[in-house]
Amino acid sequence: MQRSSSILAVMVVSFVVLLAGGAGAAAAAVAQPVPLFVFGDGTLDVGNNNNLPGDEDVGDPPRANHPYYGIDFPGGKATGRFSNGYTMADFIAKYMGYEMSPPAYLSLSGPVNMDGFTGVNYASADAGIRNSTNAGLTIPLSKQISYFATTRSQMESKLGRLAMSDLLSRSLFLLAVGTMDLLPDCNYFLTFPPSPPDNKTEVQRLVEFYNASVTSLYGMGARRFAVVNVGLVGCGPTVDTRRGGGSGGGGGCDARMNGLAAEFNAALGALLAGLRSEKRRLRYSLADFYGFSNATFANPSAAGFVNIDSSCCPGPCMPFPYFNQPPCDNRAQYWFWDGGYTTEQAAMVAAAAFYNGTAKFTTPVNFKQLIRRKK
Repeated sequence: MQRSSSILAVMVVSFVVLLAGGAGAAAAAVAQPVPLFVFGDGTLDVGNNNNLPGDEDVGDPPRANHPYYGIDFPGGKATGRFSNGYTMADFIAKYMGYEMSPPAYLSLSGPVNMDGFTGVNYASADAGIRNSTNAGLTIPLSKQISYFATTRSQMESKLGRLAMSDLLSRSLFLLAVGTMDLLPDCNYFLTFPPSPPDNKTEVQRLVEFYNASVTSLYGMGARRFAVVNVGLVGCGPTVDTRRGGGSGGGGGCDARMNGLAAEFNAALGALLAGLRSEKRRLRYSLADFYGFSNATFANPSAAGFVNIDSSCCPGPCMPFPYFNQPPCDNRAQYWFWDGGYTTEQAAMVAAAAFYNGTAKFTTPVNFKQLIRRKK
Protein backbone atom coordinates (compact mmCIF):
# COMPACT_ATOMS: atom_id res chain seq x y z
CA MET A 1 0.00 0.00 0.00
CA GLN A 2 2.84 2.30 0.86
CA ARG A 3 4.58 1.43 -2.41
CA SER A 4 1.37 2.16 -4.37
CA SER A 5 1.05 5.52 -2.62
CA SER A 6 4.66 6.36 -3.53
CA ILE A 7 4.05 5.44 -7.14
CA LEU A 8 0.91 7.58 -7.16
CA ALA A 9 2.79 10.50 -5.65
CA VAL A 10 5.51 10.24 -8.29
CA MET A 11 2.89 10.12 -11.02
CA VAL A 12 1.15 13.22 -9.65
CA VAL A 13 4.43 15.12 -9.35
CA SER A 14 5.43 14.08 -12.86
CA PHE A 15 2.04 15.17 -14.18
CA VAL A 16 2.36 18.56 -12.48
CA VAL A 17 5.88 18.99 -13.88
CA LEU A 18 4.64 18.13 -17.35
CA LEU A 19 1.79 20.60 -17.00
CA ALA A 20 4.15 23.29 -15.79
CA GLY A 21 6.58 22.58 -18.58
CA GLY A 22 3.81 22.65 -21.15
CA ALA A 23 2.44 25.87 -19.74
CA GLY A 24 5.92 27.37 -19.76
CA ALA A 25 6.45 26.32 -23.36
CA ALA A 26 3.07 27.72 -24.32
CA ALA A 27 3.85 30.98 -22.53
CA ALA A 28 7.20 31.16 -24.29
CA ALA A 29 5.49 30.55 -27.63
CA VAL A 30 2.98 33.32 -26.96
CA ALA A 31 5.66 35.71 -25.71
CA GLN A 32 7.96 35.16 -28.69
CA PRO A 33 7.10 37.89 -31.23
CA VAL A 34 6.82 37.10 -34.89
CA PRO A 35 9.37 38.74 -37.22
CA LEU A 36 8.60 42.17 -38.64
CA PHE A 37 9.49 43.16 -42.21
CA VAL A 38 9.17 46.88 -42.96
CA PHE A 39 8.78 48.62 -46.33
CA GLY A 40 8.07 52.24 -47.12
CA ASP A 41 9.31 55.80 -46.77
CA GLY A 42 10.61 58.05 -44.00
CA THR A 43 7.58 57.29 -41.85
CA LEU A 44 9.27 53.95 -41.16
CA ASP A 45 12.94 54.44 -42.14
CA VAL A 46 15.39 53.71 -39.31
CA GLY A 47 18.66 54.43 -41.10
CA ASN A 48 18.77 52.98 -44.60
CA ASN A 49 19.27 56.37 -46.22
CA ASN A 50 22.34 56.95 -44.05
CA ASN A 51 24.03 54.19 -46.01
CA LEU A 52 23.08 55.37 -49.48
CA PRO A 53 25.88 56.86 -51.59
CA GLY A 54 25.44 60.23 -53.21
CA ASP A 55 24.96 60.67 -56.94
CA GLU A 56 26.97 63.25 -58.83
CA ASP A 57 24.05 63.86 -61.19
CA VAL A 58 21.17 64.14 -58.70
CA GLY A 59 22.97 64.98 -55.46
CA ASP A 60 22.88 63.43 -52.00
CA PRO A 61 19.94 61.42 -50.66
CA PRO A 62 17.96 62.82 -47.73
CA ARG A 63 19.71 61.73 -44.54
CA ALA A 64 18.75 62.21 -40.90
CA ASN A 65 22.31 61.86 -39.68
CA HIS A 66 22.75 65.25 -38.05
CA PRO A 67 21.29 67.31 -35.18
CA TYR A 68 18.63 67.67 -34.13
CA TYR A 69 17.33 64.38 -35.44
CA GLY A 70 17.32 61.82 -32.62
CA ILE A 71 17.40 64.44 -29.86
CA ASP A 72 14.87 62.37 -27.87
CA PHE A 73 16.17 58.97 -28.95
CA PRO A 74 18.06 57.03 -26.24
CA GLY A 75 21.51 58.59 -26.17
CA GLY A 76 20.26 61.72 -27.90
CA LYS A 77 21.97 60.95 -31.19
CA ALA A 78 20.85 60.90 -34.80
CA THR A 79 20.26 57.35 -36.01
CA GLY A 80 18.86 57.96 -39.48
CA ARG A 81 15.28 58.22 -38.22
CA PHE A 82 13.39 61.21 -39.61
CA SER A 83 12.12 62.07 -36.16
CA ASN A 84 13.19 63.55 -32.86
CA GLY A 85 13.03 60.00 -31.48
CA TYR A 86 11.32 56.77 -32.46
CA THR A 87 9.30 56.24 -35.65
CA MET A 88 6.01 54.47 -36.23
CA ALA A 89 7.96 51.32 -37.13
CA ASP A 90 9.61 51.42 -33.71
CA PHE A 91 6.33 51.74 -31.84
CA ILE A 92 4.65 48.96 -33.77
CA ALA A 93 7.69 46.78 -33.03
CA LYS A 94 7.42 47.75 -29.35
CA TYR A 95 3.78 46.69 -29.28
CA MET A 96 4.81 43.39 -30.81
CA GLY A 97 7.29 42.79 -27.98
CA TYR A 98 10.55 44.17 -29.38
CA GLU A 99 12.67 47.06 -28.11
CA MET A 100 12.47 48.92 -31.41
CA SER A 101 12.24 48.36 -35.16
CA PRO A 102 14.32 45.61 -36.75
CA PRO A 103 17.65 46.90 -38.11
CA ALA A 104 17.95 48.80 -41.38
CA TYR A 105 18.86 46.45 -44.22
CA LEU A 106 21.78 48.55 -45.40
CA SER A 107 23.25 48.60 -41.90
CA LEU A 108 23.68 44.82 -41.85
CA SER A 109 27.26 43.71 -42.35
CA GLY A 110 26.49 40.19 -43.54
CA PRO A 111 23.77 37.54 -43.95
CA VAL A 112 20.91 37.60 -41.48
CA ASN A 113 21.50 35.89 -38.15
CA MET A 114 18.51 33.73 -37.23
CA ASP A 115 19.46 33.68 -33.54
CA GLY A 116 17.17 36.27 -31.97
CA PHE A 117 15.97 37.29 -35.43
CA THR A 118 13.51 40.21 -35.28
CA GLY A 119 13.09 40.95 -38.98
CA VAL A 120 14.51 43.60 -41.30
CA ASN A 121 13.60 47.21 -42.10
CA TYR A 122 13.96 48.14 -45.79
CA ALA A 123 12.16 51.53 -45.63
CA SER A 124 13.84 54.57 -47.18
CA ALA A 125 12.98 58.23 -46.60
CA ASP A 126 11.31 59.91 -49.59
CA ALA A 127 10.89 56.55 -51.37
CA GLY A 128 7.95 56.01 -53.66
CA ILE A 129 5.93 53.26 -55.24
CA ARG A 130 7.24 54.39 -58.61
CA ASN A 131 10.91 53.92 -59.41
CA SER A 132 10.92 57.43 -60.89
CA THR A 133 9.82 59.12 -57.67
CA ASN A 134 12.91 60.90 -56.27
CA ALA A 135 14.93 58.67 -58.57
CA GLY A 136 18.56 58.24 -57.56
CA LEU A 137 18.00 59.67 -54.10
CA THR A 138 16.27 56.83 -52.30
CA ILE A 139 15.36 53.12 -52.38
CA PRO A 140 12.09 52.66 -54.31
CA LEU A 141 9.60 50.04 -53.19
CA SER A 142 10.58 47.61 -55.95
CA LYS A 143 14.22 47.72 -54.81
CA GLN A 144 13.18 47.22 -51.20
CA ILE A 145 11.33 44.09 -52.26
CA SER A 146 14.38 42.82 -54.13
CA TYR A 147 16.37 43.30 -50.92
CA PHE A 148 13.76 41.19 -49.12
CA ALA A 149 14.24 38.48 -51.76
CA THR A 150 17.91 38.40 -50.77
CA THR A 151 16.97 38.16 -47.09
CA ARG A 152 14.55 35.35 -47.89
CA SER A 153 17.27 33.36 -49.65
CA GLN A 154 19.54 33.75 -46.64
CA MET A 155 16.75 32.61 -44.33
CA GLU A 156 16.04 29.56 -46.47
CA SER A 157 19.69 28.52 -46.48
CA LYS A 158 19.69 28.53 -42.68
CA LEU A 159 16.19 27.28 -41.85
CA GLY A 160 15.21 25.15 -44.81
CA ARG A 161 12.26 25.85 -47.11
CA LEU A 162 9.47 24.50 -44.90
CA ALA A 163 10.56 26.26 -41.69
CA MET A 164 11.17 29.48 -43.58
CA SER A 165 7.77 29.35 -45.26
CA ASP A 166 6.06 28.77 -41.91
CA LEU A 167 7.93 31.66 -40.31
CA LEU A 168 7.12 34.06 -43.16
CA SER A 169 3.46 33.09 -43.09
CA ARG A 170 3.30 34.19 -39.44
CA SER A 171 5.44 37.31 -39.88
CA LEU A 172 4.05 40.82 -40.13
CA PHE A 173 4.75 42.78 -43.32
CA LEU A 174 4.38 46.49 -42.62
CA LEU A 175 4.03 48.92 -45.54
CA ALA A 176 3.66 52.71 -45.57
CA VAL A 177 4.39 54.28 -48.96
CA GLY A 178 2.74 56.49 -51.57
CA THR A 179 3.01 59.98 -50.12
CA MET A 180 5.99 60.99 -52.24
CA ASP A 181 4.33 59.68 -55.40
CA LEU A 182 1.49 62.15 -54.83
CA LEU A 183 3.72 65.22 -54.43
CA PRO A 184 4.22 67.04 -57.75
CA ASP A 185 7.70 68.18 -56.73
CA CYS A 186 8.78 64.53 -56.43
CA ASN A 187 6.99 63.02 -59.41
CA TYR A 188 7.38 64.21 -62.99
CA PHE A 189 4.20 62.43 -64.04
CA LEU A 190 2.03 64.58 -61.77
CA THR A 191 3.68 67.84 -62.82
CA PHE A 192 3.60 67.03 -66.55
CA PRO A 193 0.97 64.32 -67.03
CA PRO A 194 1.44 62.21 -70.15
CA SER A 195 -1.39 61.33 -72.49
CA PRO A 196 -1.40 57.54 -72.52
CA PRO A 197 -3.74 55.58 -74.79
CA ASP A 198 -5.29 53.66 -71.88
CA ASN A 199 -6.64 56.87 -70.24
CA LYS A 200 -5.65 55.64 -66.80
CA THR A 201 -5.07 58.20 -64.07
CA GLU A 202 -1.79 58.43 -62.21
CA VAL A 203 -3.52 57.09 -59.09
CA GLN A 204 -4.71 54.03 -61.01
CA ARG A 205 -1.16 53.38 -62.16
CA LEU A 206 0.23 53.76 -58.65
CA VAL A 207 -2.28 51.23 -57.36
CA GLU A 208 -1.29 48.83 -60.15
CA PHE A 209 2.34 49.13 -59.01
CA TYR A 210 1.20 48.59 -55.42
CA ASN A 211 -0.70 45.49 -56.53
CA ALA A 212 2.43 44.13 -58.19
CA SER A 213 4.46 44.79 -55.03
CA VAL A 214 2.04 43.04 -52.67
CA THR A 215 1.65 40.16 -55.14
CA SER A 216 5.42 39.79 -55.33
CA LEU A 217 5.72 39.64 -51.54
CA TYR A 218 2.86 37.15 -51.40
CA GLY A 219 4.64 35.00 -53.96
CA MET A 220 7.68 34.94 -51.67
CA GLY A 221 5.65 33.78 -48.67
CA ALA A 222 4.19 36.93 -47.09
CA ARG A 223 0.65 36.40 -45.81
CA ARG A 224 -0.05 39.11 -43.20
CA PHE A 225 0.05 42.69 -44.47
CA ALA A 226 -0.24 45.71 -42.17
CA VAL A 227 -0.72 48.62 -44.57
CA VAL A 228 -0.76 52.30 -43.61
CA ASN A 229 -2.47 54.51 -46.16
CA VAL A 230 -1.42 58.03 -47.19
CA GLY A 231 -2.07 60.88 -44.77
CA LEU A 232 -3.02 64.51 -45.39
CA VAL A 233 -0.30 65.19 -47.93
CA GLY A 234 -1.66 68.68 -48.57
CA CYS A 235 -1.21 69.82 -44.98
CA GLY A 236 2.52 69.48 -44.36
CA PRO A 237 4.72 72.44 -43.47
CA THR A 238 6.69 71.99 -46.69
CA VAL A 239 3.48 72.34 -48.68
CA ASP A 240 2.67 75.53 -46.77
CA THR A 241 6.19 76.83 -47.43
CA ARG A 242 5.86 76.27 -51.17
CA ARG A 243 2.60 78.21 -51.14
CA GLY A 244 3.99 81.12 -49.15
CA GLY A 245 3.26 79.91 -45.64
CA GLY A 246 6.89 80.28 -44.55
CA SER A 247 8.83 77.98 -42.25
CA GLY A 248 6.18 78.30 -39.59
CA GLY A 249 3.50 76.83 -41.80
CA GLY A 250 -0.01 77.90 -40.96
CA GLY A 251 -0.89 78.50 -44.60
CA GLY A 252 -3.74 75.99 -44.59
CA CYS A 253 -4.02 72.81 -46.61
CA ASP A 254 -3.96 72.13 -50.32
CA ALA A 255 -7.39 70.63 -51.03
CA ARG A 256 -6.36 69.24 -54.41
CA MET A 257 -3.46 67.30 -52.95
CA ASN A 258 -5.61 65.94 -50.14
CA GLY A 259 -8.24 64.96 -52.68
CA LEU A 260 -5.59 63.03 -54.60
CA ALA A 261 -4.59 61.25 -51.38
CA ALA A 262 -8.22 60.36 -50.66
CA GLU A 263 -8.59 58.96 -54.18
CA PHE A 264 -5.47 56.86 -53.75
CA ASN A 265 -6.60 55.57 -50.35
CA ALA A 266 -9.99 54.51 -51.69
CA ALA A 267 -8.33 52.59 -54.51
CA LEU A 268 -5.85 51.03 -52.08
CA GLY A 269 -8.68 49.80 -49.88
CA ALA A 270 -10.44 48.22 -52.86
CA LEU A 271 -7.17 46.62 -53.97
CA LEU A 272 -6.52 44.96 -50.61
CA ALA A 273 -10.09 43.70 -50.34
CA GLY A 274 -9.77 42.18 -53.80
CA LEU A 275 -6.44 40.54 -53.02
CA ARG A 276 -7.94 39.10 -49.85
CA SER A 277 -10.58 37.28 -51.87
CA GLU A 278 -8.16 36.21 -54.61
CA LYS A 279 -5.09 35.08 -52.66
CA ARG A 280 -5.37 32.05 -50.43
CA ARG A 281 -4.57 32.80 -46.76
CA LEU A 282 -3.73 36.46 -47.47
CA ARG A 283 -4.79 38.62 -44.53
CA TYR A 284 -4.49 42.37 -44.12
CA SER A 285 -5.14 45.32 -41.87
CA LEU A 286 -5.49 48.72 -43.51
CA ALA A 287 -4.65 51.59 -41.17
CA ASP A 288 -6.35 54.88 -42.01
CA PHE A 289 -3.60 57.43 -41.43
CA TYR A 290 -5.59 59.95 -43.48
CA GLY A 291 -8.66 59.61 -41.25
CA PHE A 292 -6.61 59.53 -38.06
CA SER A 293 -4.71 62.70 -39.05
CA ASN A 294 -7.94 64.42 -40.06
CA ALA A 295 -9.58 63.61 -36.72
CA THR A 296 -6.52 64.78 -34.80
CA PHE A 297 -6.23 68.02 -36.78
CA ALA A 298 -9.93 68.74 -36.17
CA ASN A 299 -9.40 68.61 -32.39
CA PRO A 300 -5.65 68.59 -31.68
CA SER A 301 -5.91 69.47 -27.99
CA ALA A 302 -7.89 66.28 -27.33
CA ALA A 303 -4.78 64.33 -28.34
CA GLY A 304 -2.38 66.64 -26.51
CA PHE A 305 -1.19 68.64 -29.52
CA VAL A 306 -0.98 72.42 -29.66
CA ASN A 307 0.56 72.72 -33.12
CA ILE A 308 -0.45 70.74 -36.19
CA ASP A 309 0.68 73.28 -38.82
CA SER A 310 4.35 73.99 -38.22
CA SER A 311 7.48 71.90 -38.01
CA CYS A 312 9.10 71.68 -34.59
CA CYS A 313 12.52 71.66 -36.25
CA PRO A 314 12.31 74.23 -39.07
CA GLY A 315 15.99 75.14 -38.86
CA PRO A 316 18.60 72.39 -39.09
CA CYS A 317 15.97 69.84 -40.14
CA MET A 318 14.82 71.77 -43.21
CA PRO A 319 16.73 73.07 -46.22
CA PHE A 320 17.74 76.66 -46.99
CA PRO A 321 16.65 79.29 -46.04
CA TYR A 322 15.30 77.98 -42.74
CA PHE A 323 18.39 76.47 -41.13
CA ASN A 324 20.17 77.71 -38.02
CA GLN A 325 16.99 77.76 -35.97
CA PRO A 326 16.79 75.50 -32.89
CA PRO A 327 13.92 73.02 -32.56
CA CYS A 328 10.93 73.71 -30.35
CA ASP A 329 11.06 72.82 -26.66
CA ASN A 330 7.55 71.32 -26.46
CA ARG A 331 8.19 68.57 -28.99
CA ALA A 332 5.50 66.27 -27.59
CA GLN A 333 2.91 68.90 -28.51
CA TYR A 334 3.87 69.15 -32.19
CA TRP A 335 2.57 66.88 -34.93
CA PHE A 336 5.31 67.65 -37.47
CA TRP A 337 8.97 67.29 -36.66
CA ASP A 338 10.48 68.48 -39.94
CA GLY A 339 9.03 69.50 -43.28
CA GLY A 340 6.90 66.42 -43.70
CA TYR A 341 7.61 63.67 -41.16
CA THR A 342 6.03 63.47 -37.74
CA THR A 343 7.35 63.82 -34.23
CA GLU A 344 7.87 60.81 -32.02
CA GLN A 345 4.67 61.68 -30.17
CA ALA A 346 2.57 61.72 -33.34
CA ALA A 347 4.08 58.40 -34.44
CA MET A 348 3.30 56.91 -31.04
CA VAL A 349 -0.38 57.87 -30.92
CA ALA A 350 -0.91 56.75 -34.51
CA ALA A 351 0.80 53.41 -33.91
CA ALA A 352 -1.34 52.84 -30.82
CA ALA A 353 -4.52 53.46 -32.81
CA PHE A 354 -3.43 51.11 -35.58
CA TYR A 355 -2.01 48.30 -33.47
CA ASN A 356 -4.65 47.75 -30.80
CA GLY A 357 -7.21 50.52 -31.28
CA THR A 358 -10.87 50.26 -32.15
CA ALA A 359 -12.25 49.59 -35.61
CA LYS A 360 -12.50 53.33 -36.28
CA PHE A 361 -9.12 53.58 -37.98
CA THR A 362 -8.35 50.00 -39.11
CA THR A 363 -10.10 47.70 -41.57
CA PRO A 364 -11.09 44.87 -41.24
CA VAL A 365 -9.03 44.25 -38.06
CA ASN A 366 -6.25 46.04 -36.21
CA PHE A 367 -2.60 44.98 -36.41
CA LYS A 368 -2.71 42.99 -33.18
CA GLN A 369 -5.70 40.99 -34.34
CA LEU A 370 -4.02 40.43 -37.70
CA ILE A 371 -0.98 38.86 -36.01
CA ARG A 372 -3.10 36.66 -33.77
CA ARG A 373 -5.44 35.36 -36.46
CA LYS A 374 -5.08 31.70 -37.27
CA LYS A 375 -3.98 30.63 -40.70
